[in-house]
Amino acid sequence: MAEVISATIEDYLGAIYLLQREGETAIGARLAERLRVSRPTVTVTLQRMERDGLVLLDERKAITLTPAGLAAAQAVLRRHMLAELLLHEVIGLPWHQVHEEADRLEHHLSPAAVDRLDTLLEQPATCPHGNPLPGNTPAPAVPLDEAREGEVVVLTRVTEEAELRGELMAFLEENGLLPGVRLRVVSYRPCNETMTVEAGAEAAGRPVVLGLATARLLRVQRES
Repeated sequence: MAEVISATIEDYLGAIYLLQREGETAIGARLAERLRVSRPTVTVTLQRMERDGLVLLDERKAITLTPAGLAAAQAVLRRHMLAELLLHEVIGLPWHQVHEEADRLEHHLSPAAVDRLDTLLEQPATCPHGNPLPGNTPAPAVPLDEAREGEVVVLTRVTEEAELRGELMAFLEENGLLPGVRLRVVSYRPCNETMTVEAGAEAAGRPVVLGLATARLLRVQRES
């Protein structure tokens, strides 16, 4: 394995790790979509990663992380999520902006700085968007689009896929759709692929209309 892993390779490792954590099969097409690069670029990069002992590709081109690849992926994601928490909780950057800004920081933090951040932030279990840091298991949850009219749920996390969409994150923050908020499903309309929810302390805020594709990116727990 190469001694120094480039920022580009770290991005690939993180994307593979997150796809697998969401229960998806990591393949080149999904990486190209997630990383916004061409498929030929993905193919060449994966070949280099396989050569360096970071990934394995089976006969169907499905990608798995080797132990070395997994350790590197967890390290970069830990740096990223701690950077998000620093930016949001200490510096006060708006919630919807911290993912993009943390992308710039994650490749430049030393292990000593990361450990100090972890101590400063009191060993957090999740990032500001509710996603678990490596080593922590996501709380049981379902996509919001599985909730039905009249149901009250708690928003637990916004998936990493949603974090890549800056305008969507700004919309969620503007409308109070943040981890920990209770939501009441006002209406569910498969005919036009939308649902309406109310958000707030008593799940009785102003109505917010979501496309079902967006709702699938939000994870919720049903109230017992």
